[in-house]
Amino acid sequence: MRLPLIALLVAALGLSLGHGPSVAHAQDAAAQADTSVSMEIVVLHGTNDGTGIDAKIGKMPELAKPPFSSYNSYKLLDRSKQTSSKASPSTLKLPNDRVLKVSLKDVIQPSKKGESKRYVISASIQKPGGSDFLPLLEVNAKAGETFFVAGQNHKGGVLVIGIKVNP
Repeated sequence: MRLPLIALLVAALGLSLGHGPSVAHAQDAAAQADTSVSMEIVVLHGTNDGTGIDAKIGKMPELAKPPFSSYNSYKLLDRSKQTSSKASPSTLKLPNDRVLKVSLKDVIQPSKKGESKRYVISASIQKPGGSDFLPLLEVNAKAGETFFVAGQNHKGGVLVIGIKVNP
């Protein structure tokens, strides 16, 4: 029986023409998993109006520590799930009409057994019209850790944006 040339090449290279996953396909899937990340983004409004911390925020001990403790009240304005990748950053319109742009820059594999992957995330905030308010912030975060971007004045207080990478 004579095999077509492509079948011989595939056989010689050790590749499969079957329907099952190949080693190369599994490696591509693993690489793809490291090129996107799921995040939770919370937008808070910090003020000193004495109303306390909105119960909808949930447990966020960072709000009781400086610099966030300089405000005695926090209200949840938005909570969203976003997916970001190296090729496709996520964007979120903020209450002050600025736009938050978050992008996965890199995934750092653990150097020691028992350590977690780390995610290099960049965040920027643009004013309407495209000029930068926050040109670029780059953070190296573990999954489950929240990092914050704050300082934009908003309705007698400040906007605080929390970004948490989910595994």
